[in-house]
Amino acid sequence: MNLAAVAQKDFEDAARSKMLWSLTSLLVLLIGIFYVAAWYFADDPGAVQLVQGLALPMQVIVPLAALIAGYMSIVGERRSGSIKVLLGLPPTRSDVVFGKLVGRSGVVATAVLTAFVVATVLSGLLIGGVPLAELGGLLLASILLGLAFVGIAVGVSAAVSSRGRAMAAVVGTYLLFLGFWDVLIGGLYRLVTGAFPPSPIVPQNPVEPWALLLQRLNPMEAYGIVASALVDTQVFPLTLQFPIGINPTMNPDVATADLVTGELPFYLNDWFAGVVLLAWFVVPVVLGYVRFRGVDLG
Repeated sequence: MNLAAVAQKDFEDAARSKMLWSLTSLLVLLIGIFYVAAWYFADDPGAVQLVQGLALPMQVIVPLAALIAGYMSIVGERRSGSIKVLLGLPPTRSDVVFGKLVGRSGVVATAVLTAFVVATVLSGLLIGGVPLAELGGLLLASILLGLAFVGIAVGVSAAVSSRGRAMAAVVGTYLLFLGFWDVLIGGLYRLVTGAFPPSPIVPQNPVEPWALLLQRLNPMEAYGIVASALVDTQVFPLTLQFPIGINPTMNPDVATADLVTGELPFYLNDWFAGVVLLAWFVVPVVLGYVRFRGVDLG
């Protein structure tokens, strides 16, 4: 049994335990409610505009689904003792960790893909149009968001030894990205420059480029940038805004280059937000594996 076999077994176990079907049903139900409500309450809603609106609930449920899918992936095996049996077979610890990453990623990606197939059908039936390019772009962005949070969850699961610690870590991480990330950056900006960043950030009051980079390291922010580029319409990230945080203007006609001092660095181009999401998929798992590799499982 190698990494691929571990990944396949993990995916099949998730399907048998109804995790896959539960996450898929949750996403499908959410999308169904969204489209039926838009059809019933809105006056001639546009199909493309609904794709833009769909990005908001995706930012709520996809990260939560990914964290639920991944946070017990390894620590659960340690609690039950089955990790000793698994490691008694040919798989190494790296096979287990990265196999779990691939397996849980498959679970989340399958759930998201199924939900978007339903969205495509409902858009055609209820709204009278199917914006395939926009739905496909949002699907890709949502899968990348899900993978980022799967990476975080599996990395945490590999690094800790108890269910309680894993749950506390993933819940704390989600709340950090949702509500406190920008505030921390604003505080750091105050320490470095002597003043809080302007709110909102506009061309007349630009900020240092590194401040926007730190903001975009939040996977929620990175998702908004990637989705906006792929859908070709403004998708706002689901984060709480505070006056002392990093709050760029919401005017879609203002370019990022106009919000920073000096030349626009490469890391503020839209494509780099995709790199950020992929980094969240990989880096936490590598760090978790480093921790897991040296742990005494006896």
